[in-house]
Amino acid sequence: MTVRLNTRHELPRIAIRQTQGHLDESGIIQPQVQGRGNRQARSNKTVTQPGLSLDSYPSRKAYGFKNMRDYTAERGQRGISDVQAATSRHAQKNWTKATTAAQRGDDVVQEIKAEMFSKYEARPVFTTRGVPDVQMQGYPNEVIGQPEQSNIDVDIQATPSARIHYTPGSVETYLQNEGFIRHWVSTDHYDIYA
Repeated sequence: MTVRLNTRHELPRIAIRQTQGHLDESGIIQPQVQGRGNRQARSNKTVTQPGLSLDSYPSRKAYGFKNMRDYTAERGQRGISDVQAATSRHAQKNWTKATTAAQRGDDVVQEIKAEMFSKYEARPVFTTRGVPDVQMQGYPNEVIGQPEQSNIDVDIQATPSARIHYTPGSVETYLQNEGFIRHWVSTDHYDIYA
């Protein structure tokens, strides 16, 4: 009979228990942005149209196309001078008649005829004058208006600290199985089922 030494063993096992850290985000307050004014910039600029002023009246007046004011002023002045000349002429003629009427050879009818026919024999008189140029005045275009600057006013309200709650995680190690070594004796064969 043979005695056999049987051995059975199991290694020790270490286990780890772990919990994750937890951050409660419900207490985080986001900054609040409030815009109190947002006025965009504006140019307010515009361009005026160029202009051209033409005064052709001096040229038209030289050709005889006068306005009513100049025409009546000229005719009025001419009427006054004609009345003054006629009055002077008639006064002189009457004075001459009064002093020479009793003399021989003073024929009134012949004098009137000579005066009438002298008007028919009058020759036309032409005068030459320079015609003034048309007066022109140009006005260039201009950029007018005052620009407005933009104004953006933003108010950011933020809390000085976040109200959060953090639960820290943990790591725990423990011996799950201590392990063992067992010995026993069997006869004639090894005990493989033990």
